[in-house]
Amino acid sequence: MRYYVQDKTLVVKGDFDGLSTGIDGGRKKVKAVLNHEVGKDFDHRDPVAYMDMVASKLGIEKPCFYFLTAVHMENLCVARDQQVTAFITAGVSNPCHDSMPGTINIILVVHGRMSEGAMASAIITATEAKAKALFEMGFDFTGTTTDAVGVLAEKPKTDVCGPLYFEYSGTGTDIGQSIYRCVKKGVAEGIKRQHSLGENHRSRLFVYAVSGDGPRWIEHPGEKSGKGKCEYYPCHFEGQDCTHCFCPLYPCEDPELGEWIKSSRGYPVWTCKDCTILHNKKAVEYLARHPDADVKRLKSI
Repeated sequence: MRYYVQDKTLVVKGDFDGLSTGIDGGRKKVKAVLNHEVGKDFDHRDPVAYMDMVASKLGIEKPCFYFLTAVHMENLCVARDQQVTAFITAGVSNPCHDSMPGTINIILVVHGRMSEGAMASAIITATEAKAKALFEMGFDFTGTTTDAVGVLAEKPKTDVCGPLYFEYSGTGTDIGQSIYRCVKKGVAEGIKRQHSLGENHRSRLFVYAVSGDGPRWIEHPGEKSGKGKCEYYPCHFEGQDCTHCFCPLYPCEDPELGEWIKSSRGYPVWTCKDCTILHNKKAVEYLARHPDADVKRLKSI
């Protein structure tokens, strides 16, 4: 998986087996998923043709799944743990009993193979988590008028823990719990960002970590980052750039930069043990100008 935002469009690339309720959705294998920001007055007769044009402009290989949103792409939230990465844009200006469009888009990348039933069940699990997030925030509706969900399964290029395969994905399963927690967190934080609710809506990336102190969400970017602010600085080298504390290229699966190992929870984890690329200022600056840059190009810099 590789993701970035370019020209108001979230691009998630990979070799996916997926199921989507969005534009040009259904059940198929896709090379990318696009979530594109449009104005609130957007009204195109042929949304598939419009998104094909967006994909061509960005140089994206088809087939693709498409999503549209009026949420500002700067308010995209990413929530992930060892099994799932959730990309969420959430706006609640128009609840589901309203006749005007409003959208919560949920894109799930599951790091392993899934049965067709598990893909379908993941949509139910994600919808339950979305509704729970809305209720806990004090809203009296379960969604908005044009909500969409995409479920993408991608097998990691490793057998360090054996092939990961998920037959079911309800909340009684580990993968279901991962989906539920990531969606619930992402929806709540996405709404905070989009509608400026509360004080802590700066972070866009949330990583679920389990340690001796118990499970917790780690946020980035936050106030504690870089020299004189982070207790772990310098975690790699003095003068490192801390913009990408959590790498948008993860897992790059480049054998020169890391390796797959088995985590204490029994899942594969990419170590990044030999990589300092995105703590290099020149590479960070280049990635800002060229968000679709690959690892090979960044290594050369």
